[in-house]
Amino acid sequence: MNYKITTLTDNVVYGRKLQAEHGLSISIQTDQHHILFDTGQSDLFIRNAEQLHIDLSSVDYLILSHGHSDHTGGLRHFLNFNSKAKVICKREVLNRKFKDRRENGILYGHELDLSRFVFITEQTELIPGVHLFPSLPLFNEADTHFDHFFTETKAGLIPDCFEDELAIALLSDEKYSVISACSHRGITNILQAIRSVFPNQHCQLLLGGFHIHNAERQKFEIIADYLKENPVQQIGICHCTGVDKYALFLQEFGEKAFYNYAGTSFHL
Repeated sequence: MNYKITTLTDNVVYGRKLQAEHGLSISIQTDQHHILFDTGQSDLFIRNAEQLHIDLSSVDYLILSHGHSDHTGGLRHFLNFNSKAKVICKREVLNRKFKDRRENGILYGHELDLSRFVFITEQTELIPGVHLFPSLPLFNEADTHFDHFFTETKAGLIPDCFEDELAIALLSDEKYSVISACSHRGITNILQAIRSVFPNQHCQLLLGGFHIHNAERQKFEIIADYLKENPVQQIGICHCTGVDKYALFLQEFGEKAFYNYAGTSFHL
C-alpha cells in the first residue's frame, strides 16, 4: 500500500498563501481511498486544501482523534462540504470537555447528523492497511497528559483520561507508520499498543503531536528514552509537541526528526 500524507492544518506554516492555527488536520490518500484525520479548529483546513490542490469532496472517511475543539472545530464545515464521508471515532468524542473552566470540546454537537457517524471500540482495519487503535492502555502512566482537563459524563464532571482518543497505523511493505494527534494518553503508550500488534515489523514513521509544549524536560526524556530503545526511522513533530521540544528532538535524533508544518507532503 502506498500513502500520500499532507498536513492541511498545524500550529506552524511555511509557504505562500497557506495559513496556520492551533489545530491539526492531515490528509491521507491511497490509490483507492481518501482519509481525513481531524479538522483543526475552523474551516482553515478546507482553504489550505484548496491551495494545495487536494479535493476534500473525495474524502471517504473522516477520523476524529479525540473531542477537543482544535481537532473537531472544522467538523460542521467538513460535513457541509462533503456529503458522503463517514465519521469514524469513539462515542466519547461527543462528551462535553473542559480545560479547567473553559469548554473546549466538540462544537454544536447537538446539531450533528449522527447517521454519518460510525463509533468504534476495538481495533479496526478501516480499509486494507489502515488500522485504527481506539484502545490505548497506559503501560507507562508517567507519559500521560491529563492535567487541567475534564469531561462531562453521566456521573457528572470528572477528570478527563481521554477515553475518546484513538491513533492510526498505516501498513506498507512489512513496515508500519503511526499517526497520532495529541497523544494525551502518551505517545509511548500508543506506540507500545501498536507495536504489540505488529511485533515483527519495523516502525517507519512516527508522526503527530505529543502534548509536551511547555512541559518539564522529563516529559521529553520519557519519549526520547523509549525511542532510543525502540527506534523509528523518522519522527515527524507537529502541533502540541511545541517548537521548543522540536529543538530537543533535533539535538537527540538529528536528521531522523523533522517538523511537520502545514503544507508538508510526502509519500510512504
